Amino acid sequence: MRFEVKSLGLKFGDVCLFNDVSFSCESGSLTVIKGKNGAGKTCLLQCLCHVIPKHFSGVVEGKVELSTSDGAMTVDRILPRHFGYLMQEPDKQLCFPFIEEELFFGAENVGRDVAEFNKDYELLIEMFPLLKWDNIETNALSFGQKKVLLFSSLILKNPDVYLLDEPVAGLSDDFRERFTELIAMLRERGKIVIVAEHSDYFDSVCDDVLYVHTDDSPIVFASSAKPIQKFPSRGGVATQLTGWLNDYNNQSNQNLR
Repeated sequence: MRFEVKSLGLKFGDVCLFNDVSFSCESGSLTVIKGKNGAGKTCLLQCLCHVIPKHFSGVVEGKVELSTSDGAMTVDRILPRHFGYLMQEPDKQLCFPFIEEELFFGAENVGRDVAEFNKDYELLIEMFPLLKWDNIETNALSFGQKKVLLFSSLILKNPDVYLLDEPVAGLSDDFRERFTELIAMLRERGKIVIVAEHSDYFDSVCDDVLYVHTDDSPIVFASSAKPIQKFPSRGGVATQLTGWLNDYNNQSNQNLR
């Protein structure tokens, strides 16, 4: 399996957020998109899974392609079952009032094999006993517990590509370690994991790092297996976009609920 991004660019009106971004991810890989808050990491993730421009306005250029045993598919043709998108703020992603409904919805929607589902469910409730709590409303959970619920729901859905926006931010040390274990498990299964992260938490275990800067510096893609590649600068527009991006992301998260 291969996930490839070719000359990807995003514009809002006359303002270019990023352009000519190219990288690829293989089965079992972990790629980290790094940058400060407001740099555009979330927008980049949303372009990768076609949330932009399918659901939110923006001019996207370039090509995003997923190649599997079924053949190659461009992002506009990729079915939702191939992607799992974890948002940074869990309150803006939760859809159902009770834990069980939220946990099972994705797997039921894609019709996952029952035996495989049960195996993963047993693993997850062993790691996170809160997932088997009966008649507990999701709004009663803590921030970290909500993230656990949403990430577990994605794992039960079993997509090919996981797009995780700040997955360990705000978690306890225990939850953070278990998230790390689950990401390692996904890689062993041949899944592709792409994480947006402003900290150095995943630097020592990832395959590649894509840096999204908030100044006039170019986007840089660094890899242990490849020489550093520099992409064209965004023309110094990041500073003026920062406040606008915060408003945009807040509205986008509301619409994705």
